[in-house]
Amino acid sequence: MVTMAVNTTVTRAMANKNPKSQALTSAARCFTWATLVFLAMPAVLHAQIASPTSQQVQQVTKGLQTAPMPDTHSSPTVAPEGVSTMKLVPGSMVDIHVFEEPDLDGTYRLDGHGNISLPLAGSIHLESLTLRQAEVAIGAKLVSEEILKTSHVVVNIDEYGAQNIVVLGEVNSPGRYPVLAPRKLVDVLAMAGGRTQIAGNEIVIHRMEEPPQATELVHYGRDVDSRAVPNVEINPGDTVQVKKAGIVYVLGAVNRPGGYVMQEAGDLNIIQALAMAFGPAPEAANGSIRIIRKQPDGSILELPAQYNQVNKGQATALPLQAEDIVFVPSNKIKSVLLKGQGVLSAATSATIYTVH
Repeated sequence: MVTMAVNTTVTRAMANKNPKSQALTSAARCFTWATLVFLAMPAVLHAQIASPTSQQVQQVTKGLQTAPMPDTHSSPTVAPEGVSTMKLVPGSMVDIHVFEEPDLDGTYRLDGHGNISLPLAGSIHLESLTLRQAEVAIGAKLVSEEILKTSHVVVNIDEYGAQNIVVLGEVNSPGRYPVLAPRKLVDVLAMAGGRTQIAGNEIVIHRMEEPPQATELVHYGRDVDSRAVPNVEINPGDTVQVKKAGIVYVLGAVNRPGGYVMQEAGDLNIIQALAMAFGPAPEAANGSIRIIRKQPDGSILELPAQYNQVNKGQATALPLQAEDIVFVPSNKIKSVLLKGQGVLSAATSATIYTVH
């Protein structure tokens, strides 16, 4: 309506040709354009706000697709294996809740002696106790100190204190391995990289709470068919030592001289030892084969092997011991000249063989 009125005024003004009417016409035109701009401005602004360009839409959509979504789920906390039998150690932090007295609730860390200091009750020793045993110990302390007539205590682990299992001897990676709870013997050996090729069938275990001289011997070999072996548990703080297998040296006139690991049960006789060395050589003096054995006092004992008599069934094959040396001379003269000490020296550089 305003536009039509302005146009009418402009038309009438143009009808007059005098200067005054021309000035009025020019002023009317300026007023008309100003009015149009003023009326159109809200519509333009509304169009820009309400109708974003396609380029703007693409930018916003792309931003939504590439923006990382917030992680609303935290990773679950996995309890360590054997948590029910895990024993508290210095450094562990426990969360204690006493139903009858909430003022005693709180988180407590075991000190270097395995104690916590509970308000009113004082020091309580919790080292080497399971969580359930700790609940009983705290409850008994509260009753004995006449703080409560009866108590119901709940103890939970807030922070674990790890201890080490020491693995030594014939394993591929001996060392100290931190654990939180008891582990099976097979798991401990796996952590240490398994046993070496010259590992024996004896494993010595020293328990942390036992005196140094008290040890536990476990027979653990590839051919040991015992259901008790996999169930042997190693506790945090224990020491496991895998013993070296016994080695018997077969030297002299044999087809493959060297040291041979006594297999599994450790039973080996003279005939078996010579068979591992591929038998006596053609030039061997079989009747002069002897066994050289070092005694605990350092002396050397020489025993006749009676190889020919054993082959004829006239004698029993002599059982060998770890570190024995079976020497096969090439002739009787060399057998007399070569003494036990010389044979022992030769054994130090012998190649060690294992039989699979």
